[in-house]
Amino acid sequence: MTPAPEMTPAPLQYRSVGVRFVALLIDVIIAGIIASVFASPLETSVFNSASFTNGTFHVSTTANPLAGVGSLISALIVLFYFTLLLGAYGQTVGMMALKIKVVKEDGSKIGYVDALVRSLLLIIDAIPFIIPFLLGAILIWTSDKRQRTGDRAAHTVVVKA
Repeated sequence: MTPAPEMTPAPLQYRSVGVRFVALLIDVIIAGIIASVFASPLETSVFNSASFTNGTFHVSTTANPLAGVGSLISALIVLFYFTLLLGAYGQTVGMMALKIKVVKEDGSKIGYVDALVRSLLLIIDAIPFIIPFLLGAILIWTSDKRQRTGDRAAHTVVVKA
C-alpha cells in the first residue's frame, strides 16, 4: 500500500493597497454612520432660550459639555466595529464585499487579540493627516507580504477570501 501524497497548502495571495483601501472606505462609512447615531446627540449644542424682537428671531445656545464624550464614544464604536468583525469572521463588511480577509501569516484564523492590535494600530497608518493612510500604503507597497503596521505587529496578512 502506498502512502497518500502530502497536500501542500496553496500559497497565500496577498492583497495590495487598492482593494484594501476600497474595503477600508466602505468600513469607515459604515462605522461612521453607526457612531454618528450614538454620538450625535452628545455633539449638539444645548438650547437655552429663544426670543423674537424687532422682527428678528434669536436663539441662545451653549456648547454641550458632553461633546468630548461623544468623540470618545465614536472612536470606541469604530474600534469595536473593526475588532469584533475581524475577530469573529476575519473580515469586515468592506472586506466581505471585496472578497478579502485577514489571516495569520501561516494562514490560520486570527483571534480577537490580533484583531484588536490591527485595529488600534490603524491610527498609525493615518498619521500623515494631509494624505490619510499614506504611511499604511507605503508600508504595504514595500512589504513582501503586503503588511501595514497593524499586520506586522499582529503577524497577520490580508489575502484573497
